[in-house]
Amino acid sequence: MKGTALVLAGSIALLTAGCGTPAVPPVSTQPAPDPVAAMPEPEVRPPVRPAPSESEVLLAYVDHVRKLPSAELARELETVRRLYARVRTDVVRMRYAILVTAPAAPAGEDARAMELLDPLLKSADAGIRALAILLSAQLQEQRRAQGLQQKLDALMSLDKTMIERGR
Repeated sequence: MKGTALVLAGSIALLTAGCGTPAVPPVSTQPAPDPVAAMPEPEVRPPVRPAPSESEVLLAYVDHVRKLPSAELARELETVRRLYARVRTDVVRMRYAILVTAPAAPAGEDARAMELLDPLLKSADAGIRALAILLSAQLQEQRRAQGLQQKLDALMSLDKTMIERGR
């Protein structure tokens, strides 16, 4: 009986020990961490821009050529002319046409420009075809302006001749 009483006393002691007040964690004087701030920040990446199309590159080339001084334009024209003799792609053909139609390009290249542009006006690449149409229209306007200038010069010459005869 003495052993049973001892086991019973030990069991009661264990049972009452579990019923006591729970241990309280120590109070912290630091503020609780902000759960939003604890989250890792997402990596910010700049938007990915697709590679420029051939027509975008050619439009940039038009702008570049437009700003070239005469001497540099002549060097560029010779370089592209040589390239065109070896490689006859639509892009090289268009670069050559852009140079030939540039405002600072040597005069009298209209026929050469139209020869270069003619196949491009039928190109399957819509961007290159659109640029070829634009350059062709520019050439036609230049021709029209030159024709009007020639007529105006002829009229002024005729007027000058009539004034001189009248004196």
